[in-house]
Amino acid sequence: MSILTKICVVLVLFVSVMASGAFLRLISVERSWKQSYINQLERADVANLAAAESKIAMRKVLAELAKAQDVGRDSQAALASAADAHAAALAKEAEATAQAKGDIIAIKASLTELSKNLETAQEMQKLLASEKTALAKSLVTANTAARELKKESDDASVQIRRLENMLKHYALLIKDLRAEIIVLQQTKTATVADADAADATPAPPAQAITGRITAVDSGVASINIGRARGIKDKMVLKVFRNGEFVSHLRIDLVRPDSAAGIILDKKLDVMQGDEVATSLK
Repeated sequence: MSILTKICVVLVLFVSVMASGAFLRLISVERSWKQSYINQLERADVANLAAAESKIAMRKVLAELAKAQDVGRDSQAALASAADAHAAALAKEAEATAQAKGDIIAIKASLTELSKNLETAQEMQKLLASEKTALAKSLVTANTAARELKKESDDASVQIRRLENMLKHYALLIKDLRAEIIVLQQTKTATVADADAADATPAPPAQAITGRITAVDSGVASINIGRARGIKDKMVLKVFRNGEFVSHLRIDLVRPDSAAGIILDKKLDVMQGDEVATSLK
C-alpha cells in the first residue's frame, strides 16, 4: 500500500468520525422547539465547527499529501539520480572491464612473446655452451701444440747452440790447419824423401792406438793423441769406460798431439777421461 493510499484512508476515517458525532447529536433533539432551535443552532455551530475542523484537517491532509508527493518526487528524482549514477558506474565498470580484457589479451601476447624469446635464449645458451666446449677443446689443442712448439723450439735452440759450438771448434781447427799447412809446405821436400824411404822399408804390423777423452762439448769430443800417434782424418775410434762400449768417435780434425771429432752411435754419454782405441784392420 502506497503512502498516498494510506493518507486517503486516514482522511475518510476522520470525516466519518466527525460526521457520526453530528449525526448522534441530531437524533437526540429535545422536544421543545425552542430548545430544539437552540439545540439546532448549537448543532449547526458544532457542525460548522466540525466542518471547519474537517476543512482544516483536509487542508492538513492535502498539505501532508502534497508534502508526501514532493517527498515522493524527490525520492523518485534521487532514485533516478542514483540509477543514473549506478548506470554510469556500471558503464565505467564495463569500460574498465573491457580495458582490463584488452590488457589481459596484451599481457597474454607479451607472455607468448616472452616465452618465444625465452626459448630462443635457451637455444642460444645451448649453442654458446657448445661453442664454449669447442673453444675449450681448441684451447687444449692449442696449448698442446704450443707446448710441442716450445719443446721443438728448445730442441732447436739446443741444436743451434751445438752447431755454434761446432762452428767455433771448426774455426779453431781451420786456424790450426792453416798454420800446419804452412809448416808442411816448408818441410814438403824432406817429408817426400822420408816417405820414399819409408815405402822402401817393410811396414810393421798395425797395432791398436789408445788414448783418452780430454773434453766433451755439444756432441764434439777431443782426445789426447794426434798425427804423431797415427791418428788420421775420418778415422773412427771406439770409446770405452771400464771395458764397456760407450760410442764411436769419427775424427774430423787432426793435430800433431791431439785430435777432435763427432760422437756417433752413442750408447752412453761420453765423459772426460773415457778411453779411446782404434780398430785393427
